[in-house]
Amino acid sequence: MLRGSITQLKELPQYMTDVDIYTETGHVDNKFLLEALTCVNEFMSVSNLVVNTISQLLAPNVDSGKDKKAEDQGSKWSVEDILKHCTLEDNILKLPKVQFNKKSYAEAKKWIEEAGGSWQGGKVQGFTFPFNADRVFSILHEGKRCNLQQEFQFFATPPEVADWLVMLAGGIHERETVLEPSAGTGAIIDAIHRSCENVVVDCFELMPENVEILNKKTNIRLLGEDFTTANLKLYDKIIANPPFSRNQDIRHVRKMYDALKPNGTVAAITSCHWRIAKEKECCDFRNWLDQVGGVCYSIDQGEFATSGTMIETLAIVIKKQN
Repeated sequence: MLRGSITQLKELPQYMTDVDIYTETGHVDNKFLLEALTCVNEFMSVSNLVVNTISQLLAPNVDSGKDKKAEDQGSKWSVEDILKHCTLEDNILKLPKVQFNKKSYAEAKKWIEEAGGSWQGGKVQGFTFPFNADRVFSILHEGKRCNLQQEFQFFATPPEVADWLVMLAGGIHERETVLEPSAGTGAIIDAIHRSCENVVVDCFELMPENVEILNKKTNIRLLGEDFTTANLKLYDKIIANPPFSRNQDIRHVRKMYDALKPNGTVAAITSCHWRIAKEKECCDFRNWLDQVGGVCYSIDQGEFATSGTMIETLAIVIKKQN
C-alpha cells in the first residue's frame, strides 16, 4: 500500500502540466488552490500518522502511567477545558497533547476557526492566524467564544465580486478620491488598486485584527474605526460591503451618498431584506432609492460561500446628480 501510494504521488506532477488555475476573468481560482493546499496538508498529516504507527509497532508496550492518565482525562474534557489548555507559540495555537472526545474536539476546532484560525498540518501541527492572535487567544483561553464574523459582521468580499463592484462604479481613475468605509482585510481595496494602482484609498475598519492587516498595505489611508460617526470630506467614488444586521447596510448607503461629490458614484453590497421588509426604515429607503435613481443588481446566492455565508445579496449603484 505504501509503495502504491508513493507511485501515485510521483505521477501527480505529470497531470498538472496542463492545469489552468486562472478563472475566465484572469484571477487565480482561489477555491481550487485552497483545495490543492488542503490535500497537500492532509498528505503530510497522514505521513506523520504512518510514522507514529510504525513507532508504536516497534515499541507497542511503552506507555507510562502519566500519559495514560492524561489521555483518560482529555477524553472527558469539554470544549472550554480544551481551550484553557491550549498554548500560543509564534502566533500558532497549539492544542494540548492529550486525546479528546470527538464532539469536544469538533467544537473546539469550530471555535478556533470562528476566531480566524486555520489548521496547518505537517511540521506546524497547529492553527495559524493571518494577524496577531494575542487578543483572540486570550478570549479563547478563558473558555469564551470569539466569533469575529458575528461580532464585527465581517464577511470578506470574494475577489471576483470586488472587481465586478469596482466595474459597476465606473472603474477608478488616478485623480479621483476614493473611500472604502468598511474595509475588512482589504478585498475591495485590492480590487480598486487592480483598477488603478496608484490611487490612495481612504478607509475605516472596526476589527483590530483587520486593522493590523490593512496597515501592511500601501496606498491606503486609515481614517478611523467607525465610518458612521465620522465627519467626512466628499468623494468621487465610494465602494463598500457594509455590515447587514439591523439595517446597518441601508444606513451605510445613505451616509455614503451624503459623502459623494456631484457626479460621484456609490457602489455597495447590501442584503435583500430592505426590498421586502415592512418596517418604516426599509420603506423609507426604497422610496429614497427611487428618488436618487439607484439601480440594483442581483448577486447569486452562494457567491459569499467561501466567506462563511450563503445569504442572498444585491449590489446598489447610485450616481449623484448635480
